[in-house]
Amino acid sequence: MRSRTIGVSALTTTALFGLTTACAPVGEGKAADIGRAARAAASASAGATPAPAAKGKGAGKGTGMLADLSGAEVLSQAHEAMRKVESARVVAKMRDGGSPVEFELSLDKKGSCNGTIRYEGMGKVDLIKSTELIHFKGDADYWRGTASKEHASKKQTDAMVTMLADRWLKMPVSDPKAAAMGHICDLDKLTDGGGRPNPLARKGETVTIDGKQALAVVTAAKEGTETDYIATQGTPYVLKSTVSGDETGEVLFSAFGTPVDTALPEGADVLDLSKLGHGGPAESV
Repeated sequence: MRSRTIGVSALTTTALFGLTTACAPVGEGKAADIGRAARAAASASAGATPAPAAKGKGAGKGTGMLADLSGAEVLSQAHEAMRKVESARVVAKMRDGGSPVEFELSLDKKGSCNGTIRYEGMGKVDLIKSTELIHFKGDADYWRGTASKEHASKKQTDAMVTMLADRWLKMPVSDPKAAAMGHICDLDKLTDGGGRPNPLARKGETVTIDGKQALAVVTAAKEGTETDYIATQGTPYVLKSTVSGDETGEVLFSAFGTPVDTALPEGADVLDLSKLGHGGPAESV
């Protein structure tokens, strides 16, 4: 079973650096290389060894409607519930290639999303995507990080920061350059449990996450140990997923079914990339 947290990490990295490739004024290979490495890191299979038992006096107790189910059965119900989710808020913290990655996104199955991505050494990117348009805004650190990845000169870097930092860039979803960023708004991939639950999955303790009771289910995975926390009341959504071992990270899910706001802030400074020709920001920078 593919780890949900590793899958999220690969998606954010691919989207972030794929967008860099599309918009940076120099070089086209570096970002693609990073994206390929991230996708390679996403491959994982079900562990061949039993997962360790979760510790705690409350292990396996007070689990409500999940009390009589096995760990694998709990995960099966959770995967089905997540598959049916129409929209959700996703907050992730993890390490990718040794570097911290954080993002917070509200997204839906129509491909709309609204949120922020932070990558160490690459600053912050705000993203708003509707079914027709993508808007993104990088801060100065993001554009300096982009320039560094593309080996831009100091003059090019300073010009790019001056013209693009903290400015909304717009492009239609139909633009091929928008494809990379579009992947991060794929709710199905972000909530994907990776297929059939590991039959060795083991129920752990009951904890509280954002005021909701959740049952921990522990699974051995290629990257280490994955723990999914499943809501014990109402729909058995995954409220949190963590992985520890060679890779580490956590993903929290909330606001299930809440509509995604795709409106730009009032008075936003917007640069339409579709009007700059094939060179993108390079022609202005």
